[in-house]
Amino acid sequence: MKQFRKVGVSALLAALTIAAVATVAALTQAGTPQTALAQGSQTPTPGAATDTSRSDIGVSGTGHVSVTPDTAIASIGVDITAATLADATKEASDKMTAVIAAIKAQGVDAKDIQTSSYNVYPITNSPKEGESPKITGYHVSNIVTVKVRKIDDVGKVIDAALTAGANSVNSVLFTVDDPSKAENDARTAAVKDAMAKAQTLADAAGVKVGKIISISDLQPTVIPFYRGAFESAPAAGGGAGPVETGSNDISATVEMHFEIVQ
Repeated sequence: MKQFRKVGVSALLAALTIAAVATVAALTQAGTPQTALAQGSQTPTPGAATDTSRSDIGVSGTGHVSVTPDTAIASIGVDITAATLADATKEASDKMTAVIAAIKAQGVDAKDIQTSSYNVYPITNSPKEGESPKITGYHVSNIVTVKVRKIDDVGKVIDAALTAGANSVNSVLFTVDDPSKAENDARTAAVKDAMAKAQTLADAAGVKVGKIISISDLQPTVIPFYRGAFESAPAAGGGAGPVETGSNDISATVEMHFEIVQ
């Protein structure tokens, strides 16, 4: 009887063990499709690009073109100091009217003359301690910007303005009225420069330059020739003197990318 009980208990434990293993196996089988599906959702689609890195030759090129200016832009003005505001504004107005008339007489169109600055401010004394400053006069400054399209006449225009009463020539810029052709020439030179750089890099790396991937044009720049007041016009009554136009430098920059051919 004791032996039967011993065998019965052993058989029961074995049956329980088999049932537990079967249950674990069933659960494992049930979970397997879900795990496979999750892994499959992360698998890249066949043929899809998995490498987002870019392999190319990237360079920039610069081109420069030197051109002779064909337009002058002068800043011409009158500075007046008088005891009263009325006297200062009237004298400044009378002189500027005469200056503009003299400039127009040299063939400058009215649309090329523009007031760029007009300032009025009081002049005060240096008061003693405890006293308030007193107005002793007024200063009026009237400046016009003049575009001279016949660049050979710029000296005559400035001389006429000084003779008519102008007493300040703040600056003279020499530039190109239409720089589009020179800008295109600079772009062409910039592309050639970029292509030459790409070829140099390819030769050094032992590869070949492939087709163009992209090309970008950066804003071209025009550097005008500038003369300050002390160079462009002496004091009124002495004439404008000779004026040299110099040259303008027009530059362009491009960015280019090329494929690498092994």
